[in-house]
Amino acid sequence: ITNIIFICKDLGNLMRTMGYMPTEMELIELSQNINMNLGGRVDFEDFVELMTPKLLDETAGMIGLKELKDAFKEFDLDGDGAITSDEMKHAMVKLLGKHTSKNEIDAVVKEADNNGDGTVDFEEFVKMMSQK
Repeated sequence: ITNIIFICKDLGNLMRTMGYMPTEMELIELSQNINMNLGGRVDFEDFVELMTPKLLDETAGMIGLKELKDAFKEFDLDGDGAITSDEMKHAMVKLLGKHTSKNEIDAVVKEADNNGDGTVDFEEFVKMMSQK
């Protein structure tokens, strides 16, 4: 129990730093998940994986689904539900006036592309936006 309380305190501090206000019950559930599934230790990648659903909920709640969909449409130029590297490059120029190298754009798409199809779908887009 001491270990769980220690993890709860640390997790709570990290989460509050990110602007997320966890309940005590959420912290206990996260700590139990960490102890059972992650051997009691959390590295940065584990923490991001644990927090992504919560941040998605927070982001969707703050920004709103309509705003996220509108933003996605600005990137998805052909409206097929997926953002390619070329579309990402065009959107960066259009929206930010920023010319970015193909390698940089490819790296962004690859990092956001969780399912490995070479494009960024809406769910991946939301995750990408919540990490910035």
